[in-house]
Amino acid sequence: MLYVIFLYQHDSGDLLYDKSFQEIDQQKVDLFSGFFQALKSFISEIVIKGEQELRNIDLGEYTVMITVINEIKSDLIIIADKEDNKLVNKITPKMLRIILNHKELFLNWDGNRDTFNILDNPISEVVQSQSKLLGERTLLEKHVNILKSIWAGKRELSSEQQKKLIQERESLIKEREELANIQIKLNLSKKILEISEELKDEEGYLKYQDEVKQLSKELEDTKLKLNYYLERIKETMHKAVKELKDKPLRDGSYREVYLNLYSFSNKLKYLSSDNNWQEYRRIANMLIEKEGVSDSELAAGITKVLKMRDQPEDYIN
Repeated sequence: MLYVIFLYQHDSGDLLYDKSFQEIDQQKVDLFSGFFQALKSFISEIVIKGEQELRNIDLGEYTVMITVINEIKSDLIIIADKEDNKLVNKITPKMLRIILNHKELFLNWDGNRDTFNILDNPISEVVQSQSKLLGERTLLEKHVNILKSIWAGKRELSSEQQKKLIQERESLIKEREELANIQIKLNLSKKILEISEELKDEEGYLKYQDEVKQLSKELEDTKLKLNYYLERIKETMHKAVKELKDKPLRDGSYREVYLNLYSFSNKLKYLSSDNNWQEYRRIANMLIEKEGVSDSELAAGITKVLKMRDQPEDYIN
């Protein structure tokens, strides 16, 4: 199977174009961002070092096939199963012709990678002409083995570099443990994961890869619940106000509003980096415990709830 195609610039090692033939949804791309970044960095380093026109590099059960395209000062990189080398070699000249038909795009590149989207259809057609190169597998199935192969080919860090990275990782781990905000914890876990990869620490990499997965799921679940409670807050408050008719605000029944607003504030606490959740908690308590609350305070609280924005993202920072 052919998994992915890259085009990198010779001199800079910048990624110009990539085309994946794997069935990977965006959520998995996000979860395994550390792996994909390590893979791209590894290939970028190879491109910059470039010594010969065609190189095959082993990545466990996979092979990285690199073809230098001097006319556009770029390299074509294909990752495929080792057993499919011959089929890949058969279609590579066709891909090169397609790329060189758009030579001016590479020579006049302005930094916008979308420029190369024009290559998608013709390159896909070439790959699809060899049905044996298509399949349902992904590089993620054995990504740890790929990382081990990458690590084996990477230069060893100096003791000073290792010490610095270990200290940075320990500092991030300590900072992470003291946080309640899920989004910030997730961002720190991703950074810890990247450092574990740099250290070639398989145990640390696997541990924090699981942490990233768990936090990503927790983040999505919390956002869904936040959205649910936000919708219920607006519905129940409108209902409570409508049922007042000519009665004063103080005589209204806000129990359902309270329950949803309290739950909303509780979820928001784990998504917001400031303390705005406390204001919604204060209003929730005020709606259920009206004693000692002035009419103007109660009216202001109800008005604020009625004017709450509809999108959960508006409350997250």
